[in-house]
Amino acid sequence: MTKALRTLGLAALLTSAPAFADTSAAAIKAAFIYNFAKFVEWPSGTFADARSPLEICVSGAVLEGRLQQLAGREAQGRSIHVRSVGSGDAVQGCHILVLGDIPAGDRNQLLQAIGRSAILTIGDSGAFPKEGGMIGLFVAANRVQFSVNLGAAQGAGLKLSARMLQLAYSVQGGQP
Repeated sequence: MTKALRTLGLAALLTSAPAFADTSAAAIKAAFIYNFAKFVEWPSGTFADARSPLEICVSGAVLEGRLQQLAGREAQGRSIHVRSVGSGDAVQGCHILVLGDIPAGDRNQLLQAIGRSAILTIGDSGAFPKEGGMIGLFVAANRVQFSVNLGAAQGAGLKLSARMLQLAYSVQGGQP
């Protein structure tokens, strides 16, 4: 698939994602996360080799079930693996960490454990980027939308697609 087609697909998904119930919102959020995996560039050396899988780690029941459906799919030529993590679990090997409906203390503990590691952090609230996370998913005007803390992503060495940033509800910090 060409880069233009992937960008067009991302734009179509991100701009036409109505959410009418919690379960459909969770499914749409999972689709966003899958597309984010396609439009983020990790620093060299993040993956052991070209065949290493993309590891999505998730904490939080609602999104966890939906994200398990991504296991085995591909993003950027890498097979996706999905695993659950708790507040005390190690996040080494994670490339994306999705924090769903979990207590604020657990969320903060996981963010502290990551520090400035090259792990894309995605939270299930629009306030997540203000708490130090990178991408916050939320429902507003009956649509799933996302906000971005570009400074946090860049601080971890991640490059977010310019097209993805254009589609964000809001972008704070960093240099596009």
